Amino acid sequence: MVDLNTTDRYKAVSIALHWLVLFLMLAIYASIEIHEMIPRGNPMRGAMEDWHIYLGFLLLPIVVFRLVNTLRTTIPPISPTPVGWQPMATKLMKVYLYLLMLGMPLLGWLYLSADGEAISVWGIPLPAIAPQSEGLAEFFEEAHEILGLSGYLFIPGHALAALYHHYFVKDNTLRRMLPGFMIKKS
Repeated sequence: MVDLNTTDRYKAVSIALHWLVLFLMLAIYASIEIHEMIPRGNPMRGAMEDWHIYLGFLLLPIVVFRLVNTLRTTIPPISPTPVGWQPMATKLMKVYLYLLMLGMPLLGWLYLSADGEAISVWGIPLPAIAPQSEGLAEFFEEAHEILGLSGYLFIPGHALAALYHHYFVKDNTLRRMLPGFMIKKS
């Protein structure tokens, strides 16, 4: 069995949160893409939009917990140590991904609030966090869409960078975040 509590790998909680957030984000993106494919008037279109909202609201507390966990956890070093611009690029990518993960649900909530929609997630009413305003609603909706579109670039970019490090640089970048059952024993 692989020891998940070594200094060269993330802890099991961090690994689980990373993959949970990925799967949630994939479901959020899939639900809105399916929503767009369904013709207007079809009840499934509204259901996909509802799931997009529900999953977005579910993502928010999980990402907050993940961020707190990340800030309180020692990050295992990459071995061999990256050189040049790579450490700064890694930090900037992580900051941007957290902005994406936190910003998307918050902008969606702001949009729904400003649009005057009653917000209820699984029967739990949520407060409006912005005043009702057509101008604000348009601004928040546009910001939500632009940030969401950027995810189509940055999420695969993050994955491709990990694969590049694994297969070409041959460092432990990817192995640090893989679940234990996916790690080959040496």
